[in-house]
This record gives sequence, C-alpha cells and structure tokens, in this order.
Amino acid sequence: MKIRKSIAAVTLAGAALFVVTGCSDSSDTVDSAASKVPTAVESAATAVSTAVEDAVDEVTGLSTEKAQEILRKAVDANTPADEIDSVVDTSNPATKTAIIEYAKASNGFGYTPDIYTVKEVKKDGDKAVATVAVKSPHAPAPVDVQLTYVDADGWKLSADAVTQLSSMARGN
Repeated sequence: MKIRKSIAAVTLAGAALFVVTGCSDSSDTVDSAASKVPTAVESAATAVSTAVEDAVDEVTGLSTEKAQEILRKAVDANTPADEIDSVVDTSNPATKTAIIEYAKASNGFGYTPDIYTVKEVKKDGDKAVATVAVKSPHAPAPVDVQLTYVDADGWKLSADAVTQLSSMARGN
C-alpha cells in the first residue's frame, strides 16, 4: 500500500513539474516562467525523496536515518511530552514517564541527543535492533549499545530500550 502511494507521489511530483515548466500563460515572460522552475524542482525532489524513503522503509523496515531521528527526539529533554508517544512505545504509561525523566537527567550530565549515533539497524519482523554509538562526555571513545525498536503504529523506541537507557543513567 505504501509503495503504491510512493509511486503516486513520484508521478504527481513529475506532473507538477511538467505543468509549472511547460504550461505558462502567454502573458508570462520566459524569465517569469524560468523563475518558477527552481521552486518546482525543489518541491518535486522533496516529494520524490520522501516517497523513495517511505518505499524503502516499507520493503526493508526501519532505516538508520529514521532510527536516528526517533532516538534523538526520544532522548531530547526539550521534546514536549505529547510528542513522546510518536517516538516511544508508551503502551505502558510508566514508559513515557521513564523516558522523560531519563532525557532530563541524562541531558544534565552532558548526554545530549547529538551524542547518540545509530550505526546500523537490523529488522526482525515487527522489531528492529539498532547498534547505537554513544559518545560519552566522560570516556575517550564511544560505546556501542543495542537498542530495540518496535513497529507499533509506526516505528518507535521500545519500552525495553527505555528501560535499558534508564538503567544506564542510574550507573552515573
């Protein structure tokens, strides 16, 4: 289903580009039409990029980039509580509280979202395991950890991953 939507988005973006570049009112000057091309091309490129990423995610599962985006949003103390549900599996309400507390505490110790780098993601059914390099402000080299994600209404950081992160914070 997502692949069909992706193909439709690519087709629509191409059609929009054709209309903008090829069909101008006779009163338009060449310069006016030409000035619209970069915006149309950028818009079409964005639509194509999004469609391709959606199609790849549908076929292969969670991408490294998407896992990175999810993790950094989850561990950011500035992420509003109402947005946590979109990146963390909060089917257990305690998980939401735990990730919010972890983000606040870890950010205070220098573990800001930018120190987490997702290196690899391996999908296994409706779960995925990400290898994440954590660059500690207290150690000379990053440490790799394995965090799980679940496909629960879209890919999200799992409750197990939140528990794992919280236990690492207690070690500080």
